[in-house]
Amino acid sequence: MGRRILVVEGPDDKHVLWNLCERHALPNTFVVQVAGNDREVLKLLRSEPKASDLERLAVILDADTDLERRWGEVRGALLAAGYRDMPEQPSAGGIIVHDPNLPPAGIWLMPDNRLPGILEDFLAFLIPSGDALLPLVDTFLDGIPAPARRFATKDRSKARIHAWLAAQERPGNPLGLAIKARYLDVEAAAVAPFLSWLRAALVD
Repeated sequence: MGRRILVVEGPDDKHVLWNLCERHALPNTFVVQVAGNDREVLKLLRSEPKASDLERLAVILDADTDLERRWGEVRGALLAAGYRDMPEQPSAGGIIVHDPNLPPAGIWLMPDNRLPGILEDFLAFLIPSGDALLPLVDTFLDGIPAPARRFATKDRSKARIHAWLAAQERPGNPLGLAIKARYLDVEAAAVAPFLSWLRAALVD
C-alpha cells in the first residue's frame, strides 16, 4: 500500500480532525501533514500527486471570504499537477478528482464547500442546537465598540468560537479538546457529509 496523506493548513485542523476520527472510530489509514498555511497547501497540490509512492491525497482548505476564488486556486493547482477532468464548481459533499495517471485527490473547502468561511465556522455548526450561551456571546461581540474591537472583521468566527469555549466548564480548551470534552456535538448534521468525504477520499 502506498502513502495516503491528508494535508491541512495548521495544527488546529489536525487536532480537530483526529478527535473527530477518534469519536467516530475511523480507521487510521492516513497521515496528516500540516502545511503551515494555504499557500503551502496549494503548492503541495501541484507537486505531491507526482510522487511515485502516493496512493491517495486529500486536502482541507479554508474557503476564507471568497469560495469561488478559492476553488479557482485549487482547480488551477490540480490542473497544473496533471488532473484533466476538473469540475467547474465545488460540490456540497466535497470533491474527489480521479485521473488514470494520478492518485485520487480529495478537496474539502471549509466550512461546507458552499459557504465562505473557515474551520471555526464548521465548528460553530457543532455547537448544540438551542445552546443558551451562544446568543449571549453574539451579543457581547456585537456590542464591542469599534474603537475597542481588537479582532479584524474576517476573524469574527475565531473570536466567536473561542469566546464560547471560554465560558464552558473548563474554560479555554483548544478546538480539538473541545470535541474530546464533548462540548461540541460530533453527531451534528454538518459532520456526516464531511466524514463521508473523508472515508471516500482516504479510508475506504
